[in-house]
Amino acid sequence: MSFRLFCIGLMLLGCSQAWAAEVALVMSVQGSVTRLAEVPGPVPVEAFVKLKEGDRLSLDSGSRLQLVYFDNGRRETWSGPGRLDMGVREGKGSGLAAPEVKSLPLVMAKQLARTPALDSQGRAGVTRLRSVPSPDALNRLENTYQELLKNRAGGDDLAPEMYLLSGLYEMRELDRVEKMLADLKRDWPKSGEAALLISLYRKAVKNARESRN
Repeated sequence: MSFRLFCIGLMLLGCSQAWAAEVALVMSVQGSVTRLAEVPGPVPVEAFVKLKEGDRLSLDSGSRLQLVYFDNGRRETWSGPGRLDMGVREGKGSGLAAPEVKSLPLVMAKQLARTPALDSQGRAGVTRLRSVPSPDALNRLENTYQELLKNRAGGDDLAPEMYLLSGLYEMRELDRVEKMLADLKRDWPKSGEAALLISLYRKAVKNARESRN
């Protein structure tokens, strides 16, 4: 009986981990950062991957990881080597120096949570699209984007563009998303994060257009 209860406990633990809430979005990765898991093993972490509560990350020497928490807009930048345990509102480092921390507007963090995700087959666009937006909703999105541009953290900070792309995509403004992707390719030709972002949204737009047919 005790062995059966032990097995049931393991199954429940596995289910709770599988359904853990997404708590943060990876904004950028430099060097080697992996997500630790028993099956299928360590998985490389890339920009624009969403992390869940309870995820454990390993940062190699010389690595750098920046992420934003959806619940409070906390942006952390960690430098390896060491390990990081993901919480709902902040991470807990082991062997890591204290992170650089900045607070982003909560409206931005909530919108970043709607960034399209990749499924297990590498298909993007696992995001529910809104109905046709009102002009007021688009104006609010644009105005917030302009404010974010004024407060851009640095020359390589794509957070404002990510905010606008996420909002436009969610509002079914697919033509505007494609135009913005072309602008990103032109304006950020040497940015690896920009290239990943462009690839992610091109897949999302393709899937969204196909789902309409």
